[in-house]
Amino acid sequence: MLRTERDLAGARLAARDGDPDAAAAFTAAIASLREQSTPYHLAYGLLDYAGYLTRLPDAEAASLAAGEAQTIADGLRCQPLLDRAAGLTPAAPPVPAPTA
Repeated sequence: MLRTERDLAGARLAARDGDPDAAAAFTAAIASLREQSTPYHLAYGLLDYAGYLTRLPDAEAASLAAGEAQTIADGLRCQPLLDRAAGLTPAAPPVPAPTA
């Protein structure tokens, strides 16, 4: 688990520094989290990745990562993760009121 966290920290640093390999670093870190970590840590990593994708901007991929993290957070009933996911997940468009 420490290795997966190290990989995620490396991806965060690469993203911060504008490294063109940051996306590959996140992809590898997320794969490692899926195999060797806890659901909480996977969700946290997915939210980091979603934040990175939002800055690219790659709204579709960011939404997928944040959505998966939100699903995990729902299952864990982890409000801090849910709050962070809500900040990265676009709100649903308002439904128009029926006209009479």
